[in-house]
Amino acid sequence: MTRGGSLGVGFPGAIGVKLAHPDRTVVGFSGDGGSMYTIQALYTARRHNVGAKFVVCNNRSYRLLQANIDAWWRTVGIEPHAHPLGFDLSNPRIDFVELAASMGVDGARVERTEDIGPVIDRMLADDEPFLVELMLDGDVNPDLIWHSLRTVVRWEAA
Repeated sequence: MTRGGSLGVGFPGAIGVKLAHPDRTVVGFSGDGGSMYTIQALYTARRHNVGAKFVVCNNRSYRLLQANIDAWWRTVGIEPHAHPLGFDLSNPRIDFVELAASMGVDGARVERTEDIGPVIDRMLADDEPFLVELMLDGDVNPDLIWHSLRTVVRWEAA
């Protein structure tokens, strides 16, 4: 488990890797909270025509921060209790597909596992920046995340 310093690195990291390997498909993953730290990377990708792909795993909260605080509370013997309201990202709803579009990056939302294939086909259709907003139920939906990762790897191998 991370103790901090990693929020927001997925999107700019994907741009850096794509610049280093322009002939490869590069997909950067980030949580919704972490992506808010460096969402302007989408603008950078579009502005400089860097065809990195981006996936926002949206569970409408700063889940990593909550996990870190929970671990710290256990370490110092504090009973678990409610997290600060600022950790909730559900109201107002952040529409990452619209946010990406406002920066010139095409995107699509995935709400059901069966929608992943067509969205990945769109994402990999060209070497333009593209954002996938992967909606997760509750805290996390690991099946949806892992299915997405396996699908991307399968497309890459083809």
